[in-house]
Amino acid sequence: MSKKSVALSVLAACALAPMSYSQAVTTYHYNNFRTGANTEETILTPSNVASGQFGKLFSLAVNGQVYAQPLYVPALTINNAVHNVLYVATENNDVYAFDADAAGPALWHVNLGAAQAFCCGDLTPQVGITSTPVIDLSRMAIYVVSATQTGLGTQFTLHSLDIRTGADRVNPAVVKGSVAGTGDGSSGGVLNFNPTMHWQRTALLLDNGIVYFAFGGHQDTPPYHGWIFAYDATSLRRLMVKCTTPNGSDGGIWQGGAGLSATGDGYIYAVTGNGTFDASTGGSDYGMSVIKLNARQNLAVTDYFAASNEAALSNDDIDMGTTGPLLVPGANVIVNGDKAGRMYVTNANALGGFSATDHSLQEWQSVGPFFGTPAFYNSTLYYWGTGGSMQARQLHGSTFSSPVSGPVTTTFGYEAAPALTVSANGNQDGIVWATYPPSGLAWGPAFPGVLQAFDASNVGTLLWTSPADSTSPDYTGSWSKWCPPTVVNGKLYLATFDGAVNVYGLKAGSN
Repeated sequence: MSKKSVALSVLAACALAPMSYSQAVTTYHYNNFRTGANTEETILTPSNVASGQFGKLFSLAVNGQVYAQPLYVPALTINNAVHNVLYVATENNDVYAFDADAAGPALWHVNLGAAQAFCCGDLTPQVGITSTPVIDLSRMAIYVVSATQTGLGTQFTLHSLDIRTGADRVNPAVVKGSVAGTGDGSSGGVLNFNPTMHWQRTALLLDNGIVYFAFGGHQDTPPYHGWIFAYDATSLRRLMVKCTTPNGSDGGIWQGGAGLSATGDGYIYAVTGNGTFDASTGGSDYGMSVIKLNARQNLAVTDYFAASNEAALSNDDIDMGTTGPLLVPGANVIVNGDKAGRMYVTNANALGGFSATDHSLQEWQSVGPFFGTPAFYNSTLYYWGTGGSMQARQLHGSTFSSPVSGPVTTTFGYEAAPALTVSANGNQDGIVWATYPPSGLAWGPAFPGVLQAFDASNVGTLLWTSPADSTSPDYTGSWSKWCPPTVVNGKLYLATFDGAVNVYGLKAGSN
């Protein structure tokens, strides 16, 4: 297949429904619905993963911790040779393109400026590229947001890099913006985006030729707000800027690293964290809410959902915004979880607003906080909260059945919620892949990780687990916080905090 044919086939697949994603992995959790499912994986099956043939093949060395999910483009010509290419971004502000099928040096590597030294809290020892980039095959571009230190403080910059060379396609865009508002940090009725007080954690979204990304705060250090920026994918001209609490405070958008979601019809979905909420009384502040924004109307909020106890949740820092919104294809259903271990199911066409009794489609209490995004495959929702076991629920219409539990119950710390990915060949040979740290808080420094595979048709069946012994050739290394593995074309790519991406697959001699 020619390079042009590959690009066109992938673009067609990405239009409205999650399909044909074995061709390329261009965005977080495989698609803009954020389902986390690659349904064209024909090589890895439950039988060969469980047979002892599966294990670590090699590692790819990088500079810095990797929070971003690795991305993948097949059959791409670089340096006059055709490669399947893996793209990796690090907290050192490095972006790499590797041959995805063999150990070796990068095909190209660029650094986007000196990363920030960060002295406290979650991100240590440096902050550079934290969010998952997004690839546009029609423009042969990968979009990346870097964080650098200037004499005036933090600077965030949006880059459009050529996926064949790493060179900037157009001049990078320094992220700036303001809105009318009297909120925390404003002056004279104007609220300026203050990059030093914000954290770009959410994965990038590409929808209808526009690149979107969002910001939250640094461990609730004021003043901060939730911000969404939108840029033209060709020119990097800023098109829109939105603040979720223009007349209040907080309401950050971080979603445990998950991206904003989109259905392709001009609507964007996000979930905010603790902060000012007054939308139910005619205000414009949407803390602790699921929000629907119209890209045709300058990202105006057209609908929202806030839980009846949002004030208590906000006061206790029990974020609803620890997960991104998962859009269930063909069902107009949104799923997201919170720090309290509660899962919310809402109607994408009528989110429910705010009332004394929640107008959601369904809610349930589970074990432990949720971070990142659940996965959805073959009419089944998969989720795993901190301190519990994996759960699977079947979708019936617009609500979910009682759960089926996995065989592994975790005992790890507060923030160590597993990251999930599903691989399958259509509606068969489904595997749910999970990564988490068996112990530790996943706060700042690296902790040892584990990789496990479960039968998607029966999550009670554990197919494979990586060894805890750090001397084993299949050891995963440290856990990359809430970063889902990328499974494509018979290989699994696992980010770490060890300066490496570990590559798993069927070992030599396997059928």
